[in-house]
Amino acid sequence: MAAIDRIVVAPTPWATRVAFLASGEVLELWVEGSDRPSLVGAVALARVVAVHPDLGAATVAIPGGEAYLSDRAVIEGERLVVQVVRDGVAAKRPVARAGVELSDGAVVLTPRTPGVGLSSSFRGKARRAGLKSALAAVVPDDVGVLVRAGAADRADDALVADAGRLLQRWRSIRERAEAGEPPAWLEPPVSAVEAARAAVPGVEPEVDESGRLFEECGATEALEAALARRVALPDGGELVVESVEAGTLIDVNLPAGGARDGFRRANETAALAAMRQLRLRGLRGIVLLDLPRMTDRAVRLRITNLVEEMAAADSARVQVLGWTPGGMLELAREGVRRPLADDLLEAPAEPRASVRAAAWAALAGLRREAARIPRPRLVLAPALAGWLDGPGRPILESERRRLGHLSVATDPALARDGFRVESED
Repeated sequence: MAAIDRIVVAPTPWATRVAFLASGEVLELWVEGSDRPSLVGAVALARVVAVHPDLGAATVAIPGGEAYLSDRAVIEGERLVVQVVRDGVAAKRPVARAGVELSDGAVVLTPRTPGVGLSSSFRGKARRAGLKSALAAVVPDDVGVLVRAGAADRADDALVADAGRLLQRWRSIRERAEAGEPPAWLEPPVSAVEAARAAVPGVEPEVDESGRLFEECGATEALEAALARRVALPDGGELVVESVEAGTLIDVNLPAGGARDGFRRANETAALAAMRQLRLRGLRGIVLLDLPRMTDRAVRLRITNLVEEMAAADSARVQVLGWTPGGMLELAREGVRRPLADDLLEAPAEPRASVRAAAWAALAGLRREAARIPRPRLVLAPALAGWLDGPGRPILESERRRLGHLSVATDPALARDGFRVESED
């Protein structure tokens, strides 16, 4: 998959939309409300408010709330510097770590992990040894520095200067932490524009307050698809995406007919489309991909390889866990920002009885109450009355005959599944 080469930002006073594109295709979307900004990357002076020894974790107070900490043993009441590494979703707290990392493009300072590391993109023993030596001379022995892929074409002295600036940032953070009182931000959350710039070093975001660029580049259409339950596939069929707190199921419906090779190609297309939706939607957690007719091992292997290629190009870590005994492909995506649905869609409602089942409950209530009422009247919510006047009419007539008398009335003030039994007298 091509690397991201364009970032389009559409800011408004209430929300900022960000689209990441590669060769004209929208790969990833962020929508960040001004009332609920992402906390990822922010550094805080925190206080431990609870320790959970059975989980090997703790709850820490950060500005505006609490976060979950699991990368260090702590004691209650302790103050420490933490960095938010994952936004909270629904009722789940954000996740923070004590192992702070500061980045400036491809250069990363790791204050609690000593050592110098270089990406394999740096070629030549002499250059690698010289750059490592120069970086080690800048940072103390108890601080580490990494230089990631994509920086091999930069001059060594520029990379060393980046490391020096990051070290100064870390020293400034520690000074403010020593003088401050938790909870307090030491480096507050950055804007969506700054976060996008940091996510793809070297690609300058195009900021357009009119929103025209966002629409013209296809991001508006991609956003609509990323919020839809059903997504059409190019050659027919569709994806059906069902997400709950525990994970996501993506069901693949393919068009009827077609030879074996046709189904194989259709499944490959569907698998790639599903991986695109994972990234567009910012899905997190376990994902089950249900592809039809996937019993052939060679075909499964081909699908697995395609999915792994897409997973490797994702901005988040995606593990391809393999095929379940039930024939689904299982994945785990470790996204750090909130999924689009968490900010833009209503939370799934609690399950509720169908109109048919609610009408049955009303009739059962009638049977309980009617024995003490000479001339019973069943008062129903309009939806229930409508069902009993249609598909349920034979049942209603049967109850009339059994009781000898029964009238039905509606009350719009009742809840959708509400009813009461009263006397006509």
